[in-house]
Parts: sequence; C-alpha cells; structure tokens
Amino acid sequence: MAVIGKIRERSGLLLVVVGGALAAFVLTDLFSGRGGQQDQVLGEVGGQEISLRRFEQRVSEEVDAYRDNFGQQVNAQMQEQVRNTVWDEMVRARVMLDRVESAGFGVHKDEYDDIRFGNNVLPEYRNQPNLTGPDGQPDRAALQQYFQSVQLNAPIYHNILKRRITEGRLYTKYTNLVKKSTFVNKAQAEQEFHGRNTRASFDLVAKRYTSEPDSLYPVSERDLRRFHDQHRNDPKYRQEPSRAFSYVRFPVTASEEDRRELREELEGLREEFAATENDSAFVLAHNEPRMYNLAPYAEGTADRLTDSIIVNGPVGTVAGPYTEGDRWKLVKVKSLDPVPEARVRHILLSTQQGKGDAEQSARADSLLAVVKRDRSKFPDLVSRFSDDPGSVNNGGVYEWFDKGRMVPEFTAASFDEKVGAITIAKTSFGYHIVEVLDQRDRDQRLVVSIERPITPSPATFREVYKKANDFSLRHRDLAAMEQAAAEDGLVLTPVEALRPDMRFVPGLQQPNATITWANRAKVGQISEPLDAGDAYTVAILTGIRAKGAPQLEDVRETFTAEVIKVKKAEDFIARMQGNTDLAALASDIGATVQPVADMLFSSSNIPGGYNEPEVSGKIFSLATGDVSVPMKGDNGVYVVRITNTAAAPEPEDVSSERSSLLQRDRTRVDGTLYSALRDAVGVQDDRSKYY
Repeated sequence: MAVIGKIRERSGLLLVVVGGALAAFVLTDLFSGRGGQQDQVLGEVGGQEISLRRFEQRVSEEVDAYRDNFGQQVNAQMQEQVRNTVWDEMVRARVMLDRVESAGFGVHKDEYDDIRFGNNVLPEYRNQPNLTGPDGQPDRAALQQYFQSVQLNAPIYHNILKRRITEGRLYTKYTNLVKKSTFVNKAQAEQEFHGRNTRASFDLVAKRYTSEPDSLYPVSERDLRRFHDQHRNDPKYRQEPSRAFSYVRFPVTASEEDRRELREELEGLREEFAATENDSAFVLAHNEPRMYNLAPYAEGTADRLTDSIIVNGPVGTVAGPYTEGDRWKLVKVKSLDPVPEARVRHILLSTQQGKGDAEQSARADSLLAVVKRDRSKFPDLVSRFSDDPGSVNNGGVYEWFDKGRMVPEFTAASFDEKVGAITIAKTSFGYHIVEVLDQRDRDQRLVVSIERPITPSPATFREVYKKANDFSLRHRDLAAMEQAAAEDGLVLTPVEALRPDMRFVPGLQQPNATITWANRAKVGQISEPLDAGDAYTVAILTGIRAKGAPQLEDVRETFTAEVIKVKKAEDFIARMQGNTDLAALASDIGATVQPVADMLFSSSNIPGGYNEPEVSGKIFSLATGDVSVPMKGDNGVYVVRITNTAAAPEPEDVSSERSSLLQRDRTRVDGTLYSALRDAVGVQDDRSKYY
C-alpha cells in the first residue's frame, strides 16, 4: 500500500488507468459468469456460508467507526486486526448463538442498561478513569451520558457496541451454565487422593537417546517409507493445510537525495515560519502529521549548533532543520516560561514492609528536633536512618527538580516552604524530614515544530521495485535465488508453514500481498515484486501441504528423527537386556545409578526433567525388590529396581480433592467450551483466497 500512496500523490493519470482497469474487470466478470455465489463465500460454519459482502460491510463499519469517532488513522495492520476481530465474532455467533437461544437465554433491556450504567457495570467500563467517580467506583451518570452520546452521534458504532455487549453477555451466561453443570463424583476424588499419596522409591539406570550420535544409526529410504506407512495416520502427525515458501526482502529506505529534498523543503519554510503571527495555522498547514503541539525543548536534543540557537535565541527564533530519530524538524521558540525548581535534602522513614506508622512518626518528630537544633548533623542522620536508597549516598540531597517530579506532599514541603525551612512531609512512602536548601526559577523554552518523516520518495520506491523485478526475472528456481541473494548481500528467508488463517510473516511489516500471493501460487512459481510496506519481496512457493495424513516429504525430517529413535531403542534394549545388577549395567553402558525417593503416582517426570508417562505407569506396577526389564520411553530406555513402595491410606474425607477438581474443571470451561463447539460444527476459513 505504501507504493500506491506514493504514486497517488504524483500521478493524476492513475485515476484514468485504474478506472479503465476496474471497468474492464467488472465487464469481464459480467460476461464470463464470475462473481456468482461461489465467489462470494468467505467460509463456512457448520455448513452455513459466511458472505463476503456481509463480512466486508461489517469491516467497513468498524473501520469507519475507528476513523470517524476516535480519529484513528487506519493503516494496513489495523485493517487486518479489524478483519480478524469481525471474523472471530461472526464465527462465534454462528457456533454459539443458536445454542444460547435454545437454552432460553436472552438479554432484557433492563439487564442491558444494568451492565452498562447500573449496579453491575461490565469490567471494560468499570475501570475507565474518565467514567469513574472520586471514590473509584463507576460514575453511573457519566456512563449513561457516554452511551447516549454514542447512540446520538455515532449510530453505526452504537450498533456495533450493542451487538458486542449483548452477545458477550449471552456467551457468559451459557458458559456459566456449563460451569455449573460440571460435577466431580466420589470415585474421581478418591482417585485424585490416591494419585497424590501413592509413592515409590527406586534406583534408576537411564540410557538417553542423546547419549549417542545419530550418525551411528543410518536411516534408509525403505526404513522411512515403512515408518510412514505405519504412522502417517497417527493423530499426532495429522497436519493442517499449509504452504511453504521462501522470500527475498528488498528494503526501501530513504536515499541521501530523499533526505536532502526533505531538508530543503523545510528550509524553504524557515523565513515564512519566522514571520508568521499565526503559528498554529501555519503548523497545521505544513506539519506532518497535521498537529499543533507546544512542548518544552530539552537541551541537547538537536545537533550542537542548532541546540545553541534554540537555547540562546529570543522568542520567535526559528532553528533547523535538524534530525530527531527518523524525522526532520524545524522548530520555533514560542515562549519562555519560568519553571520553579527546588533543591532539598531529606531523611525518609519508610512505613512500608511492615514498619509501624506510629513508631516512624515519633522517630520523625525526634529527628526533626535534632536537625533544627544542629543542621550539621543532617548528613550523619541520613546515613544512619534514611530508607531512601536513591539519595542516601548523596547526603539525602535531591538536586534541582520541578513541581511535576515528586509526590504532592513532598512537593509542598519543597516549594511552599521558604529556603532554610525544615518540615515533616507524610507521603505514601513514609515520613520525610525535608530541608529546603535553595529555590529558583528556570526559563523553560516552549517550542512548536514543523516535521517531516524521513521516508523514501516515489523515485526510490521505483528504483527498488526495478531491482526486485530484475531479480525475479533473472532467477527462476530456489537455488538460483539463494545464490543471487547471497551475492547481493540479501537473505532468502524460508517460511515453513503458512496456514490459511495466518496473517503474519516473520520479517515483514505488511505481509498481506505476500500472503495472498502464497495462498494462490503453484509450487515452483516465482512472484513479481510484492508490496510489503517498507520493502518489496520476491517469493517462490516451495511446497503445499494438504489437511490430514502427511506426505513423506512433508515429514521427512521429523520421521527420520523418529526412526533413529526407534533404532536406538532397539539397540539399547538389546544391550541392557538380562542384566539385573544395576551397578554393572550402568558401568557397561556408561551411565550412573540414580536413586529416586518418593516419586508420586500422579507424577510422570523421570529425573532429569523428562516426561515419561508410560514408563512411570510401568514403575508403579512393580513390587518392592523387583527389577524391571528395559523400558522404552520417549527420551531413552530405563531399568529400575524398586526399593520401597507406599500405598496411599484409605481417605477419610475427600472433600478438598473434590473441591480442587471441581474448580479446575470449571476453570477449563472458559478456554475449552468454545473450542469444542467450534470443532464439533466445523469451520472452513477461506479468507486466504481474498486477503
């Protein structure tokens, strides 16, 4: 979108070209039969289609609401966020609303008002600073006025808000119903009790798969294909549809010519800026963004020469342009405002971390009396009693500060008292014995600025586009792209799995064009230069993965690792088989005997931080004195000798286990209910065909 914006600024002819192209596109659609119902479907939920037209209407309404009612500039990233929000809301409504309504739930007008400005205000409005009263509670009058204002002045946004609040309330009711329907019986509670109280102690010898290099266990193509045939339908290997591609990024940065032109543009405004009497109108006409901001100037912000002009020049001085970050700035000294400053020293007697208020108050009175009699004792008392680490090494002194830096009570003791006064100030930190050492007024220079972001010009965009286009035309396969990128100092970035619902690509500021291309391309196809905001990309599609059982090429690396693990397990088991002397076994395989005390039945962790649920279950099937056979796990092969087992006692009361399990199950409802319902009805997301 960045390049389109740049071209739009310079080219009136673009309107004619785009208009003609749009007309041709519409006519082609009409005469070729495109644009039918099939082309207008964005996805399905439970067999119900989601209309592209209705989706775009809701997106437009929300974007307009942000722009018109909040004054926000809607960029590509925010547009994508709105799309995601609208999609999620439409899917959730299709998944849940029928169930909610069939359960008999609704939201009456009185309830709707109650959660907006009544006794049960929703959390998102309850904690808004401008909608709360002095007591920190929701201000019902302010809330009611807010919603009335929205309804009157922003009716479309009001409808969005009403739908969001109402549907959210319905979903909460339905979720609470499911929570209240959860139940934990006595048998479940007893099982929980036994799991947390049954223990086993044992000696362990472990041969980890990582203990030997993979190169000792070669994997043939036949091994891989056999494993693939046996395991491709295993649930853990089933895959979601995705696409793999690699891209080269061609960054577009402002050239020296771009920087010079922007500087000269601001230099051309200097005399007029200095002469104008209406600074606000002039700044609003020439500043980017169109804002007028009167702000204090921090000495040292600009380069040395410009800084000296700003700091020492009279009101009306115009200085610059100079760079601050990624912007050129031309500033005008608008006024010199005196800023009161104070220099004080203090002793803090903290009332935090359990220190008593009354005790510290009495100590503050005593110290105040001491320093009033003899000020020379102040530094010594600071080092002995002060709880302020920020000033104790400086004799308790705070150098020059203005009224906005400290808490109000400390500020009053520093500025309302005369130089030489010593008083006690009580703050949320504790008691401060404050001595005012000096006071002064410092001239603060308030400036207004005209700024230009240092951005690439359309000519620079065209130059980089030309470079990217040449790269796309000359290098027609992955190997050629990789070699050329390395020679040009560029990087070929692989993206292994772009799912249809993904709207993010690592390394790209605005990935939409690249994502759209990747979702439509064929394997081996190379893109034209694609707009990525602050760059262009040239991409090549390297693979397409279908939903369900993976093809061997999709999981070659994963399955190779699994086959190696199988080969290692077989070899380790053969080497460990039949040896019941754990010390000798450990010596034979280069391991050690590890004693394990009181492992819980509910635990599946083997020493070393490895999760081995199957091995853990086998351990608890053994009796005291038993030596196990070699047990294959996910991370190694294990042999154990049971040294002690302790069965759980019969529980007298399992109410605490029952309560804990119930709380856990109800907590899970928030995260799992919607996901389960969505998976049950089925959601087909085809947004990648359009965006």
